[in-house]
Amino acid sequence: MFLRLIALSLLAFFASVGSLPACSIPVFRYALERWSPDLFEVSVFFRGTLNDTDAKRLTQLEDWAVHNGGNVNLEVVRCDLDERVPADLLDLWKSLKDAPLPTVVVRTPLKATGQHIFWQGRLSDPFLEDLATSPARREVAQRLLRGDAVVWLLLRGSDKELAARTRASLDAALAKLAEEIELPPGVGRPGSELLAKIPLQMKFSVVEVSAESAEEQTLIKLLHGGLAKAPVASDSYIAPVFGRGRVLNVLSASKLESETVGDWTRYLCSACSCQVKQQNPGFDLLCAMNWEGQLFDENSLKATDESTTDTELSLVSIPSGQTVLDSNSTSTAPSLSSAGTHFGVLLAMAALAVVASLIVIVK
Repeated sequence: MFLRLIALSLLAFFASVGSLPACSIPVFRYALERWSPDLFEVSVFFRGTLNDTDAKRLTQLEDWAVHNGGNVNLEVVRCDLDERVPADLLDLWKSLKDAPLPTVVVRTPLKATGQHIFWQGRLSDPFLEDLATSPARREVAQRLLRGDAVVWLLLRGSDKELAARTRASLDAALAKLAEEIELPPGVGRPGSELLAKIPLQMKFSVVEVSAESAEEQTLIKLLHGGLAKAPVASDSYIAPVFGRGRVLNVLSASKLESETVGDWTRYLCSACSCQVKQQNPGFDLLCAMNWEGQLFDENSLKATDESTTDTELSLVSIPSGQTVLDSNSTSTAPSLSSAGTHFGVLLAMAALAVVASLIVIVK
């Protein structure tokens, strides 16, 4: 009798869990509202005291870091080799084969697959001036904050005809997809509320970048790092960007198939079945942007720094907790707290049921 009562209680619990509201938020919107960009690690190796120029550059890097109140998804670690350095960073320094000091090592965010060196050079290297931002990255961020569901980056190679064909094909495919794709049902209902006052719209756009652009070298290196093989100078590459500057994938234009753009776009516009960021494909760009402030601070609807956005955003208020009726607009992110609350209540009810069963048996 005791085991039967417990079994019935657990069945009732799991049946209730099965009735929890599903997430109706498109992947791109969930990422925009919920996923903070992964942090790049900037390790600076030196000995003793830095000269004024190097010290100023190091301070600038630290000021950019989000943990220091900046808007760039990086963290800076000072490594004075005359003092104690963490073992993992000391191993990193030894792997550099006595590089000239002071040396900067920028590594990709730490993931389950590890991290790799994105860039290495002197603290005085001009490359660091454009590490945090560039015209293309600012434009992508602005469009995402204005409500573009996905911004496609087109990295043009030396083959101009291939680049032109790729752009034409991309424009045609995206125009068709904007008319065909609809929001998942249930957007705006409890558990799938809108959190940010950003327009919901099935809008897709393209930002072109020349592979020869001097000011876009950081972005170009980031995109090339997403390739399985070394880039070819003549080839062009496409990459869909969503959320807070997250790249889903990078693909060679010479290997682009007609279905690929549609498949990737539909995935990003489908209901977010997995709410855990690291279980989703893609990687984050290194980008200067106060995402939280722009999305959720009503007193800060324009950029807090001229280096991030150039114009004030025009935001449309959409009440949370209500169903979005416009089938041509995009959806929003589900409330983890709402689902978590339902789950916690049901768990408590199940526990109470088991306790009650025990009380009955004891009596």
